[in-house]
Amino acid sequence: MRRPLFALALCAAAFPALAQNRPASFPTRDVVVTYRVLGNASPQTPREFTVAALAAEGRLRVEAPSMPAWALADRRTGRTEMVMDSMRVVTPSPVRQDEAMRYIRLAETARLTGAGSASQAGQRCTNYRFEEQGQRGTACLTADGVLLRGVNERGEGVEATRVEYARQDPARFRVPEGYRRMDLGDMARSLGLGMPRR
Repeated sequence: MRRPLFALALCAAAFPALAQNRPASFPTRDVVVTYRVLGNASPQTPREFTVAALAAEGRLRVEAPSMPAWALADRRTGRTEMVMDSMRVVTPSPVRQDEAMRYIRLAETARLTGAGSASQAGQRCTNYRFEEQGQRGTACLTADGVLLRGVNERGEGVEATRVEYARQDPARFRVPEGYRRMDLGDMARSLGLGMPRR
């Protein structure tokens, strides 16, 4: 799976919309899920990351031990940002908004076939085979909208290794006061580093 960390997290957040009758498009309870990345991945892709969901506000916080920043997503506004505490900087996500929305639209429009029940990370889930625009795979979803495993037909995807339902502190889903907003891509290009435009 040659996708950046935040794209993987968006997939994890979007897959719950696959459930028949679309009962949950986001976790309905606060939860923290640790995911392992499956299949081939670029060297820059972390092999493990966590997604915390603040259910009442539709916000996600995504972190990986090997990454210098954490990601913040607001599903209501569609805004995605990277927060670098060491620099006290917040910058737009490297995943373009149209690309992020493509993952969500894929989840919402996929054709589904029920494939029985399973368990992952100590939680029960329902398996669905999905197909959309030539992409096929399987997703296992809890009744309250948490993706426990999602893989494509090449075996690339994510699976939960730990699920913890616990009330989340809303402050962890906010950009801290006093952080500067800047586009690091623009700054790098101004220094001649040749980063592509988002």
